[in-house]
Amino acid sequence: MSYILNIDKIYHYKMSFSLRILLLFIIVAPSISMAQNSWENDGEIEDVEIEIVKDRQINLPKANRNFDKIPPLAVPSRTDKLEYFYQSVNLILPELNIRVRPLKMKSQPIAKIYGNYLKAGFGNFTTPYFEGYLANKRNKEYTFGTHLKYLRSQNGPIDDENSGSGMFDVDVFGKIFNKNFTVSGSAGFKSRNYHFYGYGDRDLDAFSVDEQVFNNFFLNGSIENIDKSAKFQYYTGLKFDYLADDFNAKESEVQFDFRGNYSLSDQTSIDLSGDLDLITQEDDLIEANTRNIFRITPTVNFEYEGFRISVGFNAVYENDTLGDSEELHFYPMVRASYDLTEDFQVYAGIRGDIEKNSLRRLTEENPFLGANTPAYNQDKTFEFFGGIDGKLSSKLGFGAGVSAANYKNMYFFITQPEDQTRFLTLYSEDNFGVFNLFGELTYNNEDKLRLGLRTDVFGYDNPEDIPEAWHKPNYQISFTSTYKLYDKLIFGGEVYGTGGIKALDNETGSAVELDAAFDVNIKAEYLVSRQISTFVRFNNILGNQYELLLNYPVRDLQFMIGATYSF
Repeated sequence: MSYILNIDKIYHYKMSFSLRILLLFIIVAPSISMAQNSWENDGEIEDVEIEIVKDRQINLPKANRNFDKIPPLAVPSRTDKLEYFYQSVNLILPELNIRVRPLKMKSQPIAKIYGNYLKAGFGNFTTPYFEGYLANKRNKEYTFGTHLKYLRSQNGPIDDENSGSGMFDVDVFGKIFNKNFTVSGSAGFKSRNYHFYGYGDRDLDAFSVDEQVFNNFFLNGSIENIDKSAKFQYYTGLKFDYLADDFNAKESEVQFDFRGNYSLSDQTSIDLSGDLDLITQEDDLIEANTRNIFRITPTVNFEYEGFRISVGFNAVYENDTLGDSEELHFYPMVRASYDLTEDFQVYAGIRGDIEKNSLRRLTEENPFLGANTPAYNQDKTFEFFGGIDGKLSSKLGFGAGVSAANYKNMYFFITQPEDQTRFLTLYSEDNFGVFNLFGELTYNNEDKLRLGLRTDVFGYDNPEDIPEAWHKPNYQISFTSTYKLYDKLIFGGEVYGTGGIKALDNETGSAVELDAAFDVNIKAEYLVSRQISTFVRFNNILGNQYELLLNYPVRDLQFMIGATYSF
């Protein structure tokens, strides 16, 4: 059996070779199946001839390829003129009334200030004590107040009432605050009383145990700039002092002070200070005479390569009658400092001045002066000084320094030849050298613990007319401390030491070196409440009756107990 299949008659499009094979398989498969059936039936395979004829050829005509670009379409330009029309639109909006309710916090009550207080106590040697302080509170425009203190020991270290002493102070003060300046003023009265008990073991009948009373009245006022941003800072003040004692001595003093600073830049400024003192002293044997001191000190302050330098002079006019010094004095004023680190600073300089002496100053240092004691000024012709200070930590600071000065008209205390219970002042008109070496430490742990220690060592270059620096110490030590425990207990301590004092015994004409004086004081205060506290004090707990002035021992152990009320 022959089959002739013309595939080109079936397909009218070009077919792939694979598709042709598939179609051929579909056509031939039935025949093979039939042949297999025949093979099963007949047992033999017949010859089959398949002939595929391909005689069709597809010929496509050649096409011309176009390489020219399509030109863009011509778009006609428009010259239409646009016109804009504006029409104002007025919108009337209703008022917007938004009600905001702020969040309110509960106001905190203002803490009450207990700045005013009353203190009262009583101690051995029959010593009553009273002190009061009263002032206004929380006012931005002004402040005023008053202070009063009374302390009197009826008995003393020698023969009870023969060595009693006491004090009484009262003053009023006020201050008015302005935007740029403040005006301050105060007035008061001070009284001190002493007995001349320096007779020791001598026959009491040979001495007069008189009571000396000093009454001092003072009045002062000042105006000070408080605008720290202003280039010009200033302070000016006027003071008046009047002193009278039971020996008919009288002294009045009027003093005018001025201090100013003008800032030229952040590193340059000019200082100008000056004062005028008029002192009049009168006694039975001292005619009324007015001593005056007029001082003016201009200086220029600037920085140069890390150094802070102050250069100027001190010009002083005075009419003191002691010595042959000129009435007009000029002293150099130079000081330079340099920061070694942020916490350490060194400084050095030279200066000089006329140091004012008055009867009030002399009697505060030695209340056992006799009658008709004249007062003369000291001339510090020059002083070289230098030192270092800084911080060892945020709470521990230190300082140390040295100075060497030359004085004229230096004063000393010696006993009167006819009365060993009274002193007179002795002046040296020659050059007198004073050398001082000092060091100090401070520790401040906020309000819990505070410590302070300072030590001074002195040396003297005596002239021929003064064999010894009578009643001048060779060393001084001071230590103070405050400790607060649980906000209820406050402890305080003080230690004072003075040594190397030499005195002239006019009975024998020889020098006497006084024993070293050490005074240890402690106190404690218990805060019962914010308004009430109790205190106890112990002075001179070592019980040493040391002498700072010849023939005048101090009281031994003293104690006092009392209470404070704050309001």
